[in-house]
Amino acid sequence: MQQRNGLNLELRRTQDFEGIRRLALESGLEDGSFASIVAALGLYSGKDLVGCAALKQTDRSFSVEWLAVSEPLRKRGLGGRLIAEIELEARLRGADRLWALARAPGFFQRLGFRLAGESEGSGPTLDNCMKCPQYMRSCRPAIVVKAL
Repeated sequence: MQQRNGLNLELRRTQDFEGIRRLALESGLEDGSFASIVAALGLYSGKDLVGCAALKQTDRSFSVEWLAVSEPLRKRGLGGRLIAEIELEARLRGADRLWALARAPGFFQRLGFRLAGESEGSGPTLDNCMKCPQYMRSCRPAIVVKAL
């Protein structure tokens, strides 16, 4: 347990996919699948899940999935803490880069990610985003990548 910003928070592996789904949907993310998730992390305040992130592996490609932090706890570095742990997990699994489909690309760029070029391939795509009614209205997603 570590105190951060006046909160006692514990970061640990979790299999609570329904809790992750619930937090992600409350945070405005789209629903999705947990297929190919090789590691999931939960940030807990007591028994309450207040942050989460998962690592997806498809062949040799690794991506951040299900990143969410409870609204009242945002802007306290918790998302960055989750990403740092996902990066570590990806490195341990042999990843040389980490991808993300980012609703907030600026957040990822502050953590060392860069916007991916269209020809880079092997990462996530915007295919499902383009079908969403929020696409390019209230949501301007981007594919980002970070060398590990």
